[in-house]
Amino acid sequence: MYSHRPQSLSKPFPMTKKHPADTNAATAADIERSIQALNKMAERLWGDGREVEAKALLDALDGLNRALDRIRIGESRRLKTLH
Repeated sequence: MYSHRPQSLSKPFPMTKKHPADTNAATAADIERSIQALNKMAERLWGDGREVEAKALLDALDGLNRALDRIRIGESRRLKTLH
């Protein structure tokens, strides 16, 4: 059994709450527009008889929608604490 860990993996990543200032960060609205475009793509795939690909895309979009909900909840909480 190989038990030697590379040195780069021997130390865990630091757990900081700092988020890098990214001026190109996507907003919830940007993400929602992308989700809607991908949903249309899934509909086209389904219409073309490619149900397996469409289902995989719809499953991924479901996860993205849940993440978007969490982002919106976080944004609304942040706004409440700022006002």
